[in-house]
Amino acid sequence: MTAADTSGRGSGGGSMHWRTLLHVLVFASLLGMYVHHAIGLGARDTGDARWYIDIALSVADGSPHDSGGADVLPLYPSWLAGWMRIDPDVRAYLECLHGNLPYWRAGKRYAPTRSLDICRPLDHLAFYLLILLGAASTGLVWLAGWVASGRPMVAHLSAFFVVYAQRWVYYGGNAHVVESLAIPLFAGFSVCLVWLACACIEEKPGRTTLRKSAAAVTCGLLLGALALTRPPYSYLLAALPLGAAVWMLRDRPRRREIAAATAWVLAGALLFTAPWLVRNYTERGFVGFTKTYGAFILFQRLDYNEMTWRHWLAAFPVWSGRAGRTLAAEWFGKDVVHWLVFDNPEGRQRRIQGDHILANVAPEDQLGVVLRHVWADLPKHLAVSVPLAWAGMKQWRGNRIPFGYACWLLVLFSLVRGPPRNRAAMAALTFCPFVILAINSLVAQNVPRYNFALLLPLSVGVALPVVRVLDIAGDALRRWGAWTRPRRADAA
Repeated sequence: MTAADTSGRGSGGGSMHWRTLLHVLVFASLLGMYVHHAIGLGARDTGDARWYIDIALSVADGSPHDSGGADVLPLYPSWLAGWMRIDPDVRAYLECLHGNLPYWRAGKRYAPTRSLDICRPLDHLAFYLLILLGAASTGLVWLAGWVASGRPMVAHLSAFFVVYAQRWVYYGGNAHVVESLAIPLFAGFSVCLVWLACACIEEKPGRTTLRKSAAAVTCGLLLGALALTRPPYSYLLAALPLGAAVWMLRDRPRRREIAAATAWVLAGALLFTAPWLVRNYTERGFVGFTKTYGAFILFQRLDYNEMTWRHWLAAFPVWSGRAGRTLAAEWFGKDVVHWLVFDNPEGRQRRIQGDHILANVAPEDQLGVVLRHVWADLPKHLAVSVPLAWAGMKQWRGNRIPFGYACWLLVLFSLVRGPPRNRAAMAALTFCPFVILAINSLVAQNVPRYNFALLLPLSVGVALPVVRVLDIAGDALRRWGAWTRPRRADAA
């Protein structure tokens, strides 16, 4: 081996070390970007925050989750109650929020006169741990981009876009929002699911390894935790087998390992949720995650079916942001916009709180009553779900909203074009968030917060084509340099 060879290897190794160090610095900067934005957050009203805090305070005092007639899943109130027991300052902070958050009663909105800024957490241990948990969730988005592509640049851009969209930080950094717990759980679940999809694509058909089974069980445990956080996630227990069945039909040589991975995911989810399901059956006499929550949410969703065709058309710009709201007022009239705006105290979805549809109906019969109303006007119910889905896809805030909607075209491109690994990863990333979007559009007042999971396919799906364009540009520049170099030599 010559000295030149030794020198070349040494310089190559040094270049690799510098490149690794650069990626580490970029990764740390992205986490720092999240922490910077999260620390600057103040408390915000998110509609049901006061209700969840009320339940968490009861649980911290030793009452059951459904005391006072509340029908809610246990994980988030138990999470808050646990922090209250560990850190007394957390209880003081949540009690302050509970006393100053607006609330609704009999269709009317009651708002305390004091600002929520007086409840801002300063030096609470839980506040900093929550920020670290959110930063770890951003790291999981980075990891999803890495697993989907095997390229650090895609991972960097994925993490950047999810923080730049702001909603990831906005919801993940507020302890009184359910999403502060759901975000890290869903990020971990998505990484496991993407890894499983890529492993099934790249490994030899017919092989089911211990590593793949362990990843599937971990994925199932995280899914089970999600199912005990918000009811729409429980529908994924039924949607995942359906998605796997479609995949098996399209990829018959790998149907055995796809079926095995799906079975392990469901086993992990049922293992986590079994205690709650058994408790509901033995102590409350029903089989399921909640008893009356579904009827309550679908009952509120019914009011959207009152919209006319003018409301239906106006809903797209109104639910796209403030600029769209202004345009809709000019095109369709202020009365239409007034009817559609969610946070309007006189808006139609608040009037339904005092409706008499469920009056004098036993809790176990309420869902059947509401479903009969839905079935009686099913075509319109489905049609109204379209603008509601549009509203849920608004995952960027402020002046970033038009850019965010345009980015869905890049996500579609990532789903249909590119290497098999990229397409399999994007299919795994996109499937569950869009199932949740569809469920929320059909059965709930579909606000963007319920659909934060869309930020994962949105971020990775934008990063993949952007890096592809950068690669094409870099290749073009290198070819241009190679083409002009001999000409320069001839000219010399």
